[in-house]
Amino acid sequence: MEYDKKRFREEFPHLAKELEDVEGVRVQIRGVRTCEIKDIDVVRLIRRCDREEQAIEIIEYLKKRGEISEEYASQILKQLKEKGLRSFGSKISWGFFEKEYRNNF
Repeated sequence: MEYDKKRFREEFPHLAKELEDVEGVRVQIRGVRTCEIKDIDVVRLIRRCDREEQAIEIIEYLKKRGEISEEYASQILKQLKEKGLRSFGSKISWGFFEKEYRNNF
């Protein structure tokens, strides 16, 4: 659907201004996910950690118990070492999910 810019500005002045102001806007990406849906719980555990050593301990424990594969453990450890602990997302603290649930519904 084509629309004349002048007509669009006349009919939708606020939307036109927003669209024009978008150029140059940057969005900060706070986390990188390299896991499958079934492995989200591992990421949630890692996001609760304060230090990389804690995350490594969790990964090794889950690998030893057979809850994650050797390949996936290597992938997570690589991401941890190359991109850091917060590459999995911001820190999850006590009450995080309750707050998120409340804010989204």
